[in-house]
Amino acid sequence: MKTVRTLAFTAAACATLGGAARGQSFQTDRTVEVAPGTRLQLESQFGEVTVRGWDGPAVRVQARHPADVSVEIDVRGSLVQVQASRPGKSIEYVLNVPADMPLEIEVVQGKVDVEGTRAGIQIQSVNGAITVRGGGGTIDLGSVQGSITLSDARGDVHAESVNGRIRLSGIDSGRVTAETVNGAVSYEGSIRSDGWYRFSTHNGPIDLTIPAGVGATFTASTFNGTLETGFPVTLREAKEGKEFSFTLGSGGARIELESFNGTMSIRRPGQP
Repeated sequence: MKTVRTLAFTAAACATLGGAARGQSFQTDRTVEVAPGTRLQLESQFGEVTVRGWDGPAVRVQARHPADVSVEIDVRGSLVQVQASRPGKSIEYVLNVPADMPLEIEVVQGKVDVEGTRAGIQIQSVNGAITVRGGGGTIDLGSVQGSITLSDARGDVHAESVNGRIRLSGIDSGRVTAETVNGAVSYEGSIRSDGWYRFSTHNGPIDLTIPAGVGATFTASTFNGTLETGFPVTLREAKEGKEFSFTLGSGGARIELESFNGTMSIRRPGQP
């Protein structure tokens, strides 16, 4: 492990980078080599975080931050930690990481955008949207105030929000949970014969797009909502007016839908 490059710009140099209006900002640009199997942890209280996967065996950290803050990159064995010397300040991060590097990101207020990774991802945000394109293994995304969008991912998926929609597309997984209190939930992806899938919202619709010919047992629960399906099925009432169940094909996969107020829709790809 060694530092490949460290570049620290003064406030005057920031002005040459188009940051003259910021005045009191520094720019940090540092790259460190990492061994295979290294994971990354980043903690930020305020500011956006952007992560892009690349093929190099190194982590590059770029950060825009106030003059009285430094960004610390601590490499310890199989862990790289990125954090600010004064956490209460607003910092904008842009990171390049090996595509196979697991990520653990915590943000209090700010958007998180990740693309081009193939490893496990854990992201927690109190106030801010989370957008991920890619990922594999275990993917755990949570936001209190903000939407969650995940696409083109493989592995076990858990997405949870209090106030925000959840959109999952291009997913290849045998285990998926997507839960929000206030917001819509949508899923488009594979349904494995031995898989388990749960989609839940208190106030909002659920839109499920699954391949034709899938084999699954469905349980759908609602209080003030409706169930619509583009598949020919016979609904069985498990609880009068509240819970329905039906089976497609072999019925191997388990799919649970729950919406207190909202329409639950199940369709084939391309169906309106």
